[in-house]
Amino acid sequence: MSVERIAVTADIDNGLDSPVSGHFGHCKAFIVSTIEDGKIIEVESVPNGGHTSCAEPVNKLASLGVNVLITMGMGGRPYMAAQQVGLAVVKSSGGTVGEAIHSYIAGRHEMMSRDGLCGGGGGHNH
Repeated sequence: MSVERIAVTADIDNGLDSPVSGHFGHCKAFIVSTIEDGKIIEVESVPNGGHTSCAEPVNKLASLGVNVLITMGMGGRPYMAAQQVGLAVVKSSGGTVGEAIHSYIAGRHEMMSRDGLCGGGGGHNH
């Protein structure tokens, strides 16, 4: 039996129908799904409250047993924090959370690399 916990960044909290958020640190919520043998068996929403460090939301997801993060973009510091806790970061091309998860399950995904990271600085409200 294969079980994975996948978190997807969302700007509005509407479960699997939520649009994927463009930026990890600024998303409203993480839609966390438990995948067993290629099927979604549980979906929950985890609010992305204010945070004082870029590692905080990463550590929160890791503490919930999440092992895959799907997002359209993230900065270098949270990306490095994700690498340190063993969280695989997958780049989403948009659409809904459900579509992003099904693409990942089907093997149609691209791992986030340092080349695809957002630049730090402007627009970060901590």
